[in-house]
Amino acid sequence: MRSFLLQAMRQQIVAALAICVFFGATMASAAETGNAKGSGGFAYPVSTANRRFIDQTGKIYLLKTMSSWAMSQNCSDAEITQALEGLKALKFNAVTVSPFGVHMNDSFGDRYKNKAGQSFFSGKPHASSLGPAWSSMDWVMREATRLELTVVFSFFLSWKDTGTVPDLIVGGTTNAYNFGKAVATRYASYSNIVWHVMGDYKWRYNEGPAPGLDAIFHGIRDAEGPSHRLIIAEPANGSTSFDQFISVEGPDGYKWFKQSADTIYHYGSSSAEQFDKVYNRAATASYPVVDIEPPYVNAPHYKDQQFQELRERNYATFIRGGTGINFGHEKWWPHGVTGLFDGGPGWLNILTEAPQLDAKYAWIILDTYMTDPTWKPDPGTFLKSGLGSGDDQAASGYSSSAALVYFPTSRPVIIDTTRIAKGSKVRLRWYDLTSGNYTMIASSEAKASDRSLPYPSKRHADGFNDWVLVVEGRTRE
Repeated sequence: MRSFLLQAMRQQIVAALAICVFFGATMASAAETGNAKGSGGFAYPVSTANRRFIDQTGKIYLLKTMSSWAMSQNCSDAEITQALEGLKALKFNAVTVSPFGVHMNDSFGDRYKNKAGQSFFSGKPHASSLGPAWSSMDWVMREATRLELTVVFSFFLSWKDTGTVPDLIVGGTTNAYNFGKAVATRYASYSNIVWHVMGDYKWRYNEGPAPGLDAIFHGIRDAEGPSHRLIIAEPANGSTSFDQFISVEGPDGYKWFKQSADTIYHYGSSSAEQFDKVYNRAATASYPVVDIEPPYVNAPHYKDQQFQELRERNYATFIRGGTGINFGHEKWWPHGVTGLFDGGPGWLNILTEAPQLDAKYAWIILDTYMTDPTWKPDPGTFLKSGLGSGDDQAASGYSSSAALVYFPTSRPVIIDTTRIAKGSKVRLRWYDLTSGNYTMIASSEAKASDRSLPYPSKRHADGFNDWVLVVEGRTRE
């Protein structure tokens, strides 16, 4: 009997070890798992409804993420903690991180190793079990959860040879499936994950990385069971997720890699106009829209207008109906190495710089008003005069109780405050996007269909004259 029991125990141990190897050589620690269980105590996106992300309580969730691609690769645990605490203080509620694969130039070193020199795979990339370097991504998940942040968990494919496409293709679909299942199993206890693919170039659904990518998400779906996390992706520059991914979902295309949102990737400066073209597209009328890759701080795309243009992008995206944005800084995302336009030491210093503080003030006011389920882009009924066009186009929207308009430049303004259903009167204020302070226009006044407003003459310290008009319904004096 004793021999039989010992043999049975050995068989159970062997089976357990086999599962461990299949799902990755390194399992999450007990302490990490304990932290993961706490992820149900704060808001994170779990579904979509009425073109918005919805959290686990049914409330609207605005995804305000900081692009941090190489955090798991290039940061120590202490640096990860410091970085995430800094983003939390700036009111970001999400961080976009790729566990491995970022290699924009030789300064990044081995794309499959973390800062400690550990490997993300036990053997060939995408053809072997998960290696010890996943402890870095474990720490990202643990600390993000502690700080009540969503992790936009990105698989870094990227363009040319800067990502993992060649190894994913060579590894084949079976290994890709096992990899996806291993990753999803490893982080099964974390609900605060949005799966993400960093594409950044064009490929067809049946070529290049497409079969392996679909296999990864097949593995993820099988590990997740009936409750799937959201999926978003970055398409080629100048394109959308609908063009590259959603339009080819189905039995003859992507069976498992199915998008939860349409995403826009465009470096243009006409923020409201280009966002509206995507949001108003009839074929995608049921999808939330995420600005997945706007120009980053210190990139050359906005030239000498970048402070104002960055603010315009943040406000236009959400006021016009967007559900998320992937804000970025060229010095931040490489985390200590040389990136495309900036980088190197001192990347943590950007946490106190103007563009990131401007983002903080944006997130505060947008969370106050854009999470109202009655919010909608203004079709031209609230802002009657002062819309502008192109790069000077204002971004206007309103709900049953309030309205916001971002103006990039000075102009005459006429609004219809009768469009706000709440109360018999309204309060009107100007919001300073660079300080978070308000200037009162009228604390309480009767609603009017043709209220004319003087535009603020004051310029911000950076020389620009962009402001947000805030109008709220009032039920009493």
